[in-house]
Amino acid sequence: MVSLVSFFHGHRLRYLNQSECWKAVSAPVSSHWVTEFKQHEHRIFSQNGEDGVLLWIFANIGTFHQPPRFVELGVENSQQCNTRFLREYLGWQGLMMNGGNENLAVNLHREKISPKNINDLLAKYKTPVVIDLLSVDVDVDVYFVWKSILQANRFHARVVVIEFNYEVPANENRVVNPYQDSRRLTGTSFFGAGILALAALGRAHGYTLVYGEQNGVNLFFVQKCLLVQQGVLEDVPSIEKLHVSKPIKRDRDELRSTVAQLQNLNENPDDDNDSDTDNFDELRIDADGLICNNDGTGFFSFGDGTALLNDRVGHFTDWV
Repeated sequence: MVSLVSFFHGHRLRYLNQSECWKAVSAPVSSHWVTEFKQHEHRIFSQNGEDGVLLWIFANIGTFHQPPRFVELGVENSQQCNTRFLREYLGWQGLMMNGGNENLAVNLHREKISPKNINDLLAKYKTPVVIDLLSVDVDVDVYFVWKSILQANRFHARVVVIEFNYEVPANENRVVNPYQDSRRLTGTSFFGAGILALAALGRAHGYTLVYGEQNGVNLFFVQKCLLVQQGVLEDVPSIEKLHVSKPIKRDRDELRSTVAQLQNLNENPDDDNDSDTDNFDELRIDADGLICNNDGTGFFSFGDGTALLNDRVGHFTDWV
């Protein structure tokens, strides 16, 4: 822990004024820093190596606010999360929200987060228009919560950390159907979004995927313009190289059994399981070409991921 603090202060963050919120520092610590994440993964309070990765990013691009500002969604009790080290040891300030815990001493608020209400919640707690870091770990709805923030265009993060589903192959653009209450089951691979879905969403709004930590839990995005300014955009590895896949060996019968359970739950939902995504009139291809109507249950897909990144959208297919 001491070595990380020393490193961070040794490469003292250069704060940027109001007119330069989307600018990176002119001289990064390393001219090829976007290829050097793996060696900087360190875990202190984060679930995996996110602590070290975030320090490496901000040591190279600088921060906007003084003190730097963050928002973290989905932190449990805030003891193990992506921003605790920044807050406790480096003086960062920010907002945390979680559905089941509250600790006002560290600005952790109990809120049920959904795509429908996320922007109003950020406004409720007076989130700055520009923040240095956004971390999203709300499991099943990560894609749609981030998409809601991006499309509202009210709050802007220079760096985004977001959970993904490593079991979705890197060439398949899939997310969980937000209509299904069954998506809220835990303990299965039925959750969240694949790397390509999130990469395409970020790309459509000016973000570049720069890293996926080695345990296959979180992806790291940086504003593309920052990478362009430093001349490192071309060094960013491909999605295929960034994808960490640790497939769980499950036979076909087990997979179909899981799907049957999910479908049964969807047909007989718990009366208390209220969905905040009912306001989605329909799923369709939007201006970004990122989502369209669902033709079945479970995961839905845009077809070939390469086609999506070339701004062509394929047809949906069921995951199982």
